[in-house]
Amino acid sequence: MIVTKVVLPVFFIIFLGALLRRLGKVDERVFSRTQLYVLSPALIFMAMTENNAGTLILLKVLLFVATVSVILLALAQATGFLFKEDRVTRNAISLASMFSNSGFYGIPVCMLAFGERGVVYAAIFVAGSSTVQSTLGVFVANAGKKKTLEAIATVFKVPMLHAIIVSKLLLHFDMLPPESFMKMINMLGHSAIPLGLLLLGMQLEKIVFQRFAGLGQDVEQISIKKKRKELLQGASAAMIKIGGGFVVALLLVRIFGFNSLIRKVLIVEAAMPTAVNAVVLATEFDCRPEIVTVGILTATIASIVTITMILNYLG
Repeated sequence: MIVTKVVLPVFFIIFLGALLRRLGKVDERVFSRTQLYVLSPALIFMAMTENNAGTLILLKVLLFVATVSVILLALAQATGFLFKEDRVTRNAISLASMFSNSGFYGIPVCMLAFGERGVVYAAIFVAGSSTVQSTLGVFVANAGKKKTLEAIATVFKVPMLHAIIVSKLLLHFDMLPPESFMKMINMLGHSAIPLGLLLLGMQLEKIVFQRFAGLGQDVEQISIKKKRKELLQGASAAMIKIGGGFVVALLLVRIFGFNSLIRKVLIVEAAMPTAVNAVVLATEFDCRPEIVTVGILTATIASIVTITMILNYLG
């Protein structure tokens, strides 16, 4: 069955991450900074250099990812306005709605479901998704508390975008680093996937034992209402991410004219739960990370069922 061959192995590593934080008392902020500033750029650089896809397909996937993200952003912002939320809260809902866990979760799923060729297309999706996260994601995370120009300026401080640009330039001019240096980058890149799943597990543990546990305690009524509102906001974001991502991708792959295998990979990746980097950005730039983490929890748990259903639907 798909759930035992594809989904459960990934969730086992996520479970280990939850145990690590619960029993080992590990500070996940250290992991998130390592992921954002070291391992994720290495993963993107590795994927771009090992799978030297044509510029046309890269641009086409980038446009696809950007289109999906913008549509989901519009849906999230509309939901925030419907709930009469402030700007920071709307942006937090948007962060939890826009970006797929295409690397840490999506690549292992695509590898198990579609084989090595599926990994190549998944890596291209990650490159496109990372570009959008490094630009639109950083802007949204900052825009709630900073002026527009300050938010735009922070985009160029995120290493993932640098990794994409540098890798393409080095490939174009045939100036890749020596093999020994590439091995080091590959080691870091391969570490990004398991560490990302461990980080996701630690974030889920934090929500379960620090936020949900407090709902049953004798605390002020306003605190309970606040927690329940956070649950509603996060759950709404999760529904937009998974349901909206699947429907939007299903329509767009036909418009873009992708072939059979890449079409399946793009649909699966677009319907993945919220990316770990969403809470990394929300925490780094203080954009209501509690809402984003609830969205991640809800979407990730739901994905046990939804990803299985989508893979069965795609055959």
